[in-house]
Amino acid sequence: MRFLRIMPLFVVLVGCQEDNSVLGTDTDLTWTIDTDYMRQGCYAGKDCIPSLQHPNRSSADGANLGFLDDGDRVVGVWNGSEYVAYPHSILDWHEIVNEDGYTISYCPLTGSAIHSETESQYGVSGLLFNSNLIMYDRTTDSYWPQMLLRSAAGTRSGSTIQLQNLVETSWGNWKALFPNTKVINSRTGFSRNYSSYPYGTYRTCNSPNCGDYIYFPVANTDDRLDEKDRVFVLLNGDWARAIPIDAFSDPQVLAVDISGKRHKVFVSGSDDIAVAFETVRDIRIEIWDLDTGEIVLKQAGGEGRWDITGRHLDSDAPGDQLKAANGYIAFWFSVAAFYPDVEIVTG
Repeated sequence: MRFLRIMPLFVVLVGCQEDNSVLGTDTDLTWTIDTDYMRQGCYAGKDCIPSLQHPNRSSADGANLGFLDDGDRVVGVWNGSEYVAYPHSILDWHEIVNEDGYTISYCPLTGSAIHSETESQYGVSGLLFNSNLIMYDRTTDSYWPQMLLRSAAGTRSGSTIQLQNLVETSWGNWKALFPNTKVINSRTGFSRNYSSYPYGTYRTCNSPNCGDYIYFPVANTDDRLDEKDRVFVLLNGDWARAIPIDAFSDPQVLAVDISGKRHKVFVSGSDDIAVAFETVRDIRIEIWDLDTGEIVLKQAGGEGRWDITGRHLDSDAPGDQLKAANGYIAFWFSVAAFYPDVEIVTG
């Protein structure tokens, strides 16, 4: 396992500490995670990587989007009133976006993005666990390892994160599906080169022989998949099942049960899409055509129809919307580190 080299970031990231100390935090905190696998990601303290608060948006063909190409990945959501895209190329530099009633967080080191319902604002703590972002909430100063989906220190220790639906795909796919979308633009108030990926070859480096392997130590390794393979992991307590996205080239639906919870997973490796809903309904693919900008999910023998975000196409009633599964996309190495007993779904 490689430790960190100097990164081409606007903050100085430093190597792992031999004494395993966790610097820059309240020494009275009690952690529910193994602090042997915690590290300082940056030493400027909380908000060393600045989160964004209600950032500026453009329409899909609007201004200040010169940094964004059709092949670039975005995190897309329906926020209750409009579709909004959050480009990876902005999240790489800010990691957290706080909006009214919800937060988007993304950890570039683990490739994990979540859309969470919240009444608080979150910030970057500067700490990592299993190489994954630890957020802190600005209301109670509690600490939240993002992929754990629960607080690991502070007054809210043990509290869980309520996930909302999220779609990761290319900007070209997202705006084809939702041409009226808004998208976070480069007018963030910070001087950053959003056209530049700040982590070298990290996204594709799967060997210690290349320069950008895994920067920080992790609690478990697993060679069943390549380290940076993107998987959708479904969670229920300590149970975890992972779906390798590229293993399912053509669009298809998978019925995945995990410890008593039933899910439908919609995955297309060729379109770089994987989403999951917790549901007992027999939901199938009615239309999947990115050339015409249509993905429609339909209940077999029923009248329910939804888009890929889980939004009902004929009803705004909360009970008619598809419920987000407890899961997210992440790099395989990080899923194996957090959930060493994870099962791989092969078909």
